[in-house]
Amino acid sequence: MALVCPAMTAQNSITVFTPVYVRLAPSNTSGQPNKNSPPVDFNTSTVNLNCAATPIQAVLTSTPSTGTTNANLLVDNYINLTVTPGISGTTGGTPVDICGGGTSTSSSSSGTEHSQECYNSGFSSAVGNLVGLDPDNFVGTYGVAPLDISSYLVAGQQQARFDLVNLGDYLASSSLYLNTNCTQLGVSGQVNFTGNTISTTNLTQNYPIDSTPSQKFKFIYDLSQAQTAGSLPPLTSGTVPYITDNSVDPTTFQTTLVLNTSFATSSCMIHTGELFNGLPACTLYTLECTSGTSTTPSGAQCPVSSLPNELFQDVFDGPSFTLPDISTTTKNGSPGPTFHEGIGFLMASEGWIGGPCTFDPASGLQDLPCPQNLLASFSGPGLYTSSGSTSHPNSTFIPVTGVPEDLTTVTVQNQHPGNWVNTRSPIVTLSSQPPVLTSTKLPGATSFIASPILSITYGISSASSVQPTPSTPAPTDTTVPSGVTCPLQANPSDPPAVLFATPNETLTVPADGNYLVHYFAEDCAGTKEYQFTQDLSSSWSTSYYTYPINVDTVLPVVSTGPTLSPAADTLILGDYIQGQSVTASYSCTDDRSGVITCGTSTFSPTSTTLNTGQLSSSVNTSKTGAQVYNVQAVDAAGNQSSIKSVNYTVIAYDPGIQITQQNSKIDVSVSPISGHPATGFVELYLGIAPYQSAKLTGSGVAHFSTSGLHGTYTVSAVYSGNLSAPVTLTF
Repeated sequence: MALVCPAMTAQNSITVFTPVYVRLAPSNTSGQPNKNSPPVDFNTSTVNLNCAATPIQAVLTSTPSTGTTNANLLVDNYINLTVTPGISGTTGGTPVDICGGGTSTSSSSSGTEHSQECYNSGFSSAVGNLVGLDPDNFVGTYGVAPLDISSYLVAGQQQARFDLVNLGDYLASSSLYLNTNCTQLGVSGQVNFTGNTISTTNLTQNYPIDSTPSQKFKFIYDLSQAQTAGSLPPLTSGTVPYITDNSVDPTTFQTTLVLNTSFATSSCMIHTGELFNGLPACTLYTLECTSGTSTTPSGAQCPVSSLPNELFQDVFDGPSFTLPDISTTTKNGSPGPTFHEGIGFLMASEGWIGGPCTFDPASGLQDLPCPQNLLASFSGPGLYTSSGSTSHPNSTFIPVTGVPEDLTTVTVQNQHPGNWVNTRSPIVTLSSQPPVLTSTKLPGATSFIASPILSITYGISSASSVQPTPSTPAPTDTTVPSGVTCPLQANPSDPPAVLFATPNETLTVPADGNYLVHYFAEDCAGTKEYQFTQDLSSSWSTSYYTYPINVDTVLPVVSTGPTLSPAADTLILGDYIQGQSVTASYSCTDDRSGVITCGTSTFSPTSTTLNTGQLSSSVNTSKTGAQVYNVQAVDAAGNQSSIKSVNYTVIAYDPGIQITQQNSKIDVSVSPISGHPATGFVELYLGIAPYQSAKLTGSGVAHFSTSGLHGTYTVSAVYSGNLSAPVTLTF
């Protein structure tokens, strides 16, 4: 029997158990005392220690400190300690009742006399009035002094297993801490915790299994969200959760637990504080409940929510890891799709440690493939937190990494470069491809069976707003079911996993702007296509994959011009001469997506040019006649402005019309037409002003008098709509 110890200075304080509130023992739910019940270990924890310092100091208390009455502890009925040298993973020592300073009780059914229990006689008298209360609040009144267990420990490495034993009647335990100068190496998966009765004021169950810095891990069962949402029915009287922790050899995880599933290439996440044969291992939790008069726990007895909002979390320290993409090749050797890897939080049937995995029919989950991936978010390190949610458990949990995800592609009708559209009701199609790993060399790939796609969920929100996260999806999201019948556990390949594409889906946005479509595919195994991102500090976060859709419905504008240069000469028959160099100047503006075409000038769709400034381009004068020069603006979303125009005329000089000065006359000769002399009249212009009209003679020459002309003139002649080249004459 352990003795009450004096106060000591502990180098390490190890959380062994959290408090169990006073309640009737499972074998005594009728409320009548039952001293004939066999001993039951209602809480068990195996702590691996290395005791290198001498003398060994180890004291069990209800607080991380000793030496005060608040450090007293209380267990109804007593504590067994079993110490086994080494940390091989097998506990084989002899259990010893270490309680001291309390009352004595015998168990007639077991025939075992216990000289001391971990409470005093006052507790026996008062316990009926303490139901539902935390023993930590009255350890000073009803508990026993801290227990010195130093003499039970040995130098070097060892396992110390603590069993809290109940004999029927009432059940209770205060917090228990091991304050010691020994170092905790971890736990060996021999952990059984009873929770506290679930009620509207006790909705979160927290099970810290290893509290040592740098190797902490714990399991959390939280019904508060379900209660707040009003999705929990009235809680069954006396519902109590239980958690069991088992260590898993990470080297055999793929071949023993996830063979022939969509998780076959994944690896379980190592918990630094969990040991398997002395090495860090993975942790497999089993959560079960008792309710009403039941004494046998099962996952099906835990509260059932009408929504998938019961939260399950594994919080732990572990080694770092990465999620490399999975490159594939097609049958002809060309590159295939690149699939992403994700993280999972698997829920399997209770007691699952390998082999067939089928959910309990009493849970109503028996038609689902087992295991299911519940993961809603992952974060860390310092600590890692793997969070999942479902409507009810059944009921073994383990976090995994390297889960191949479906690959969803978003296609937007009439989308332009830069992801621009010119409608506030864009039409999209989402298609998702299940992973195909036959061309990869991933460990476990030969036994990988992709799960059929169950649905695709999507929503849209402003790119400038806080994006919804997987743990808090937007209520306006749309889920498009594939209509697939999920495989039964006996035949996971039927039906096979094939590509699923949604029909055309019409989105609606309230105004022009930049938007993000967030989306994920979910398969029959519960795996959701989430994006897991590591920042520069190697911390993980969980988000949706997104696809940008930028909306611009406002037309661009030709804001200036077009203006022709040089200005039109207002020639006799037109503005410009054929072949003359003429330029047009203009500018365009846009309010959002940017101008990509302004007249003959073009801009990159991603440059977002909102104001082009003054632009210029050549005007075509290669052909004669009336012409129109047009300028139109087009923006990156495909919107087109109204056309701005300027009219101009191009003419050509007729070399067959020649002007000569003959003393006091001006002669205009016109070349023969089709071998015949030209006939008719010729108009003579001084500048652009008509001067005289004269008839061609039989030789094709018209004569004009210069009487009254004095000075220098630019002289042109027009015959039959054709213009001569101008000449300069002086009189």
